[in-house]
Amino acid sequence: MRDENFIDTHRLGPAFIAYQLERLAELIVAQGNDMLDAAGITFPSRAVSTVLFIGEHQPTSTADIARALGQPHQVATQRVDLLIQLGIVERIDDPGDGRRKLLRLTRQGTAQFEVLTARLAKAGLAFEALSDELGCDLSAVIQRAANSLLNAPLLTRMKDD
Repeated sequence: MRDENFIDTHRLGPAFIAYQLERLAELIVAQGNDMLDAAGITFPSRAVSTVLFIGEHQPTSTADIARALGQPHQVATQRVDLLIQLGIVERIDDPGDGRRKLLRLTRQGTAQFEVLTARLAKAGLAFEALSDELGCDLSAVIQRAANSLLNAPLLTRMKDD
């Protein structure tokens, strides 16, 4: 995300909040990737929530991951497959159902998980400091905004349509 652009300074800029949030998300992801790299974490930031869930709920299934993270099963499967390729996660037989496979962290994955949880704790503090700097709880504002739009969609808020 670079400094101001056309939309940021345009009189209709407030209508482009999704664009602005997407740019912010891209900035956070890029800086998050730098944070992971600096810690020696070998999987991409898009797989962090998957590793966190597996580390805290192992053994688990891909369906459990998809459900818990609110992701389509296909996305969870892609992330799991990547983590298996990277040696972070392994599939094991479900002792209760021979047809079913479960997931757990490998030894390397367990070491990465421990580093990850420490980094996420520090990242949480950094985001708390950012919230203090902004004068609002950014995470809470995002959740409130999403809930408000679910309760009263944008079209409803546009009085003349």
